[in-house]
Amino acid sequence: MRMLRGISVVVAVLVAVLGLAACSRSIAGTAVADPSGTAAAASTTGAEPASSRTDSRTSTDGTGVVVGKAGAGIPTVTVYLDFLCPACAEFSSKYERALYAAADAGRLTVIYRPVTFLDGQSVSRTYSSRSAAVLLALANAGSSASVIDRFIYGLFAIQPKEGGTADLSTERLAEVAAASGAADSVIHRIQLGTTGVDGKAVGAANLKLLTAAGGTGTPTVLHDGAQVALTDPSWLQKILG
Repeated sequence: MRMLRGISVVVAVLVAVLGLAACSRSIAGTAVADPSGTAAAASTTGAEPASSRTDSRTSTDGTGVVVGKAGAGIPTVTVYLDFLCPACAEFSSKYERALYAAADAGRLTVIYRPVTFLDGQSVSRTYSSRSAAVLLALANAGSSASVIDRFIYGLFAIQPKEGGTADLSTERLAEVAAASGAADSVIHRIQLGTTGVDGKAVGAANLKLLTAAGGTGTPTVLHDGAQVALTDPSWLQKILG
């Protein structure tokens, strides 16, 4: 199934992934999730502590946030996510801390690629794009890996409802970034909306990469370019060896 524009049929891809229902980009540009999918509720502060020994800096390739140091023999996983996707929230609650711990220990490189096809399902119609912009802004500012981890985990933990009547303001996104340990300078830019990141363009670029990899929704995880079968509960352990 290809994610093509301009066709009016809405397609919902319902995939059971350890209780996750993947959010799919419909052909019309919206998305539908399995009603059984639930968001993580482990934290409401955005400041869930992350244990870090190295607290290494993150980097970007323009549209993705790279956590962990790449090197010979170190596997790479790429995570495609939409911050409004309920399945992504549950994925985060299950795996974000394990991904961060592996990257922190030098065993894994993780690349987060936010997509924004659920913008239209937020009341502001910009929530996914604004969230993606903040994530990239944190990395562009040289934030530590633990800040990125806390932001992703914390933002998903207070995720607005897809198709709901409210989402998070830009000021609230700045508060989550602050609670995650971001520097005052980047927090100020987030508050003013002057991050220099076009979240919609980031999402569109990552969507092209996701489509090229054969992905049809979020979360999608690639291991060294190949899709990971998230139905296998030991997928991460198998990658780490």
